[in-house]
Amino acid sequence: MDFKTSWTTSRRAMLGAAALLLGTLLACGGGADRSKANLRFVNASSGYAALDLYIDDKRRFEAIGYGESATYAETEPDQMASGIHRTGSASPLLTLAPAVTKDKHFTLLAYGREGALASLLIDDNAEAADSGKAKLRIVNAAPDAGELDVYLTAANEPLTGAVPLRASVAVGVLSDFSTLNSGDWRLRITGAGDRTDLRLDLPGITLATRVVSTLVLTPTTGGVLVNALMLNQQAAITRHPVQHARVRAAAPNNGTMQVSVRGVPLLNAVAAPVVGAYQLLPVGEQPVTVSIDGAPLTLPNVTLAAGTELTLLVYADLGVPAAIWLIDDNRPPVSTSQAKLRLVHGRDGLGGALSLKVDFLPVSGEIALAGASAYTTVLARDGARITVSQAGDAAPVFEATDQSFVAGAVYSVFVIDGVAPAAGFLRRDR
Repeated sequence: MDFKTSWTTSRRAMLGAAALLLGTLLACGGGADRSKANLRFVNASSGYAALDLYIDDKRRFEAIGYGESATYAETEPDQMASGIHRTGSASPLLTLAPAVTKDKHFTLLAYGREGALASLLIDDNAEAADSGKAKLRIVNAAPDAGELDVYLTAANEPLTGAVPLRASVAVGVLSDFSTLNSGDWRLRITGAGDRTDLRLDLPGITLATRVVSTLVLTPTTGGVLVNALMLNQQAAITRHPVQHARVRAAAPNNGTMQVSVRGVPLLNAVAAPVVGAYQLLPVGEQPVTVSIDGAPLTLPNVTLAAGTELTLLVYADLGVPAAIWLIDDNRPPVSTSQAKLRLVHGRDGLGGALSLKVDFLPVSGEIALAGASAYTTVLARDGARITVSQAGDAAPVFEATDQSFVAGAVYSVFVIDGVAPAAGFLRRDR
């Protein structure tokens, strides 16, 4: 046998062996056990830095952080006795029994704030989209944000005439698939029914041809803006964090206020006392400009973190103008029968700290000038009585009767210059 004949015979033998091996692998599902189900665990929660998933008392996923885990693990089919744990804790935060099918792929999504964890099982077995198309479905996993509208548009298309891809997307509900042209899109999320209430603006996201994806909207620390996770079916997970913060200005004392951040006016020649509306500003270090009755107040730049909400409190201490940044928490209370409330002290000339009561029950401890109390939950109701007092004084600094607290709302009591009872006001922040 000459060399050419020997090489041809050997090559045919190798090709035959390769074909046999390929056929075996395909029959066995590429080496996978086709009698098992395939599950991945995704942490979409704002309340837990890392989570573990136990199945039948065995830890199958460990220390999964936000937006992590694109790896599927083989599990027994049918219902699985499962528990989601805070990493390192023996006690489950949530017990569940997701029903999975052999030789199929699923994603178990954990979402919700601390103390209110929830889960959703997502079927990852949809047929691929046609060439030049992509399939997309949506999960609102941001309970703090409420119902949301989802827009996918061209980069420069205004929202004024745009039609949402999905409207009033409720929390914890998996939408049907939408079929879209593959390519680059601009993703914008707004509050339900309000195109001006922008929660997320991503100038460019790519939907690849034939790909099946699930867009998961997740919460931020401030409670109103949202992040996004793109879960590609049986493939990668991509994080899309919000690139904005919400900022406003408040001025409890007298004077005409001009306040801007990065050139965006927060208060535009408005007489105090005033609390401005929130404005959306890019993250990073931004210049701050303040003037009171035309006199400038020099302030350092502010560094805005993604998803946060801040109030610039402009005040006076014994007549000397000053300003301080307050961190706002506009997440609604967990209980649907409660509201959230805090005290903001901005009144000049008071020597002592202030405290807040609602219907004679303490809500905040003593708060010094240019400070804000922690948020406290109160029962939602009408006809409430608010009093703000200075230690040692019998008469309140501020009082208001017949006040309403709406369930799920967030409030601030601002104490301002003036004579009681008009020395303050209740502001609904959300």
